[in-house]
Amino acid sequence: MLKTRLLTAAVGIPFLIGMAYLGGVYWQVLVGLLAAVALLEFLAMMRSKGFHPCIVSAILLAAVILFRIQLAPYLPGLFLAGLLLMIIGLVLTYPQRNINDLALSLFGSVYSGFFFSYALALGSTDGAFYLLLLVFILTWASDVGGYFFGRMWGKHKLAPRLSPGKTTEGSAGAIVLTILAACLCQYLPGNDYPQGSVLLVMAVAVSIAAQLGDLLESSIKRFFAVKDSGRLLPGHGGVLDRFDSFMLVCPVIYYFLVVL
Repeated sequence: MLKTRLLTAAVGIPFLIGMAYLGGVYWQVLVGLLAAVALLEFLAMMRSKGFHPCIVSAILLAAVILFRIQLAPYLPGLFLAGLLLMIIGLVLTYPQRNINDLALSLFGSVYSGFFFSYALALGSTDGAFYLLLLVFILTWASDVGGYFFGRMWGKHKLAPRLSPGKTTEGSAGAIVLTILAACLCQYLPGNDYPQGSVLLVMAVAVSIAAQLGDLLESSIKRFFAVKDSGRLLPGHGGVLDRFDSFMLVCPVIYYFLVVL
């Protein structure tokens, strides 16, 4: 299992960094595919639990949300059209579909479309490669720190009902390693990362967001009673399993380094 995970990571990490470096349409296509697969995984989990997802309208809504910046002038109308399509589908298929199916389908669209839209936003900024590289490095640092600190010193459960393996010691370790990684990132050639207290606050916020993303996805899997969101990535599960932290880190980096 560990060998498979490492092999997938050895292929996937250079691929992600390479696509971020190429940027432009390459990055947009990759993010679009990731968001699409994430949504399909969510809808498949719905179906496995006996729900009836609103597939077509959910995909359309997710696409509108994902490309909300590019579609900004038309966003309200397109979102309303997608929502109305979902409601019409509910009315026409009731009682096979009910309000729970609509609510879950809508959540899946927002979850996959909204958070991945920040990956697109980061990819369209000046210095996009260095911003995306920072997202990758800090997300991975948080995940690795949480895993190893938890394995070595973890005693107190962080959220036992959601993720029994998570500990407060692991959470603290995730924050520590993220701060360390952020400090080291300042020495990357060509970067324009913040310094001092801003960097420290950003690193803490990133690690908290990464852990919340992990716990959110754990709550989704527990609700649907599944172990993994999918099987696309050998040893890692699905796209949601692997990119849950990334999805919440992107908006944090965006607002710290682009908006503020």
